[in-house]
Amino acid sequence: MTSVAKPSIVRITKALAVAGAFVAYGCGTGNSPTPGLEQFVFQGEAQGTTYTIKYLATDSVPHAVVTEVLRAVDDEMNAWRSDSWISRVNALPADTVVLPDPHGIWRDMWSQSQRIHDLSGGAFDVTVAPWMRLWGFRSEHADVVTQQQVDSVRLFAGMDRRAVEAAYGDSMPFMLVKHDERAQLDFNAIAQGYTVDLMLEALVDRGVRHAMVELGGEVRCLGQNATGLPWRIAVDRPQEEGRTLQAILAMEDQAVCTSGNYRKVRVVNGQRISHTIDPRTGYPVTHGLLSATILAPTAAEADAYATACMVMGPDSAKEWLGRLGPGVEALFIVDGEGESFDFWASPTLQPRLEWLED
Repeated sequence: MTSVAKPSIVRITKALAVAGAFVAYGCGTGNSPTPGLEQFVFQGEAQGTTYTIKYLATDSVPHAVVTEVLRAVDDEMNAWRSDSWISRVNALPADTVVLPDPHGIWRDMWSQSQRIHDLSGGAFDVTVAPWMRLWGFRSEHADVVTQQQVDSVRLFAGMDRRAVEAAYGDSMPFMLVKHDERAQLDFNAIAQGYTVDLMLEALVDRGVRHAMVELGGEVRCLGQNATGLPWRIAVDRPQEEGRTLQAILAMEDQAVCTSGNYRKVRVVNGQRISHTIDPRTGYPVTHGLLSATILAPTAAEADAYATACMVMGPDSAKEWLGRLGPGVEALFIVDGEGESFDFWASPTLQPRLEWLED
């Protein structure tokens, strides 16, 4: 698998929206994996959700190390803030150029998004915002969507359409060019995972070697927990209301993220539709994949891969994941008959799953 460049943590620390499916579970209070290490915990609110960070160290790291990362990403990529850079970009007219990228966040997120867009054959696409608005999953309300409307949006939505392009290199700054004023960006399917990676790297730069970072349910683990065992992360059972835990994952040096279709739904054209829009067609998906839990080397990858799988559906996603190579694992929960669910897990993941109910 193609490696992902390390995020620009040094630049960020010097310069300075829906809950996911995971919780830290049963960490215990046993012996530390390394003598002399103590467990510390950071908790707070960010990006419209909450975060929890547990790490082992000889001394505490200033909380500001992670809050500065959160602030930097929020300033750049929070589409719900009118003063964020992504909101400014989305409001720009055609034939405009955007240059500011003080922390390297745009360069990192665009390059990762473009790579995963290409890998997934367009199933992952950060120009999806116009599709979401068309189907009523932003501030707009849609009762009817016509083929003519879909065809109209298809003219400027899609990274392959080049309505928005990026130019950058080792010796040149990041530059974003907007060719069509109707084009809009939405990094929601990778931003929280990317933020988790940044927060973990900020701790690593301070010497931390054992940590669990969770933001809105997106998780990345490093080393072991306070008992000297792998971190234990719980996976939700898909249900529209309430919360039931489905399984426990034992994890070291890996990230895990889930994308699901079972909470955000609307009625359009008289049919109940999910919020997962296939950017290749402009239509909501109709397959039975309820949730895709992806384990990958980084949280940004896991976050984006999970979204791509939800677009593809279970059969195509299984085949696609098999081509990504080692280091990427999956748990799919598929709608079964009646109230039942069907489950599929990658062969290497199956022995590590601890099921909490039938």
